[in-house]
Amino acid sequence: MKDIVRILQDIALSKNLAYHYGKKAALNLLDGTLEPDKIFLLHEFTNRKSEYNTSGTKITAATYEGKFFLVKHADFDQQYFAERGSEETSKYTLNIAPLLTVFQDIGNTLACLDAEVSQWDNIDVTDALDANMDGLLCSYRIKFPVNYE
Repeated sequence: MKDIVRILQDIALSKNLAYHYGKKAALNLLDGTLEPDKIFLLHEFTNRKSEYNTSGTKITAATYEGKFFLVKHADFDQQYFAERGSEETSKYTLNIAPLLTVFQDIGNTLACLDAEVSQWDNIDVTDALDANMDGLLCSYRIKFPVNYE
């Protein structure tokens, strides 16, 4: 069975995203001199729940629940939207809005796999982690059959 860690890693690599997996404290240690346009999928530890057949004798599926950051390096002093200056140069326009499309692409890729996606949402984040990143904090709940490869 292929685990959600490998599934998201494969998707990230196919979309040219830098993938890292681990606890939030470890993900926080990324280098602060990151390439400005590089997109990161920073996957926090996931919760795995097994589903058994009706007789309770065999695991038939696994449901994964967790979070990941979909982010890119940001300028700490950049305005969020249009507080002082043009919204075209804001964190939202340059860093967050483009990642909404990446988030949707990842979700569509998962939908094409043999998966049941019951939660797929996100919230904007700015100046996240020590590396100062902007983007999305994404939450998921996805079920895969036990024989998924």
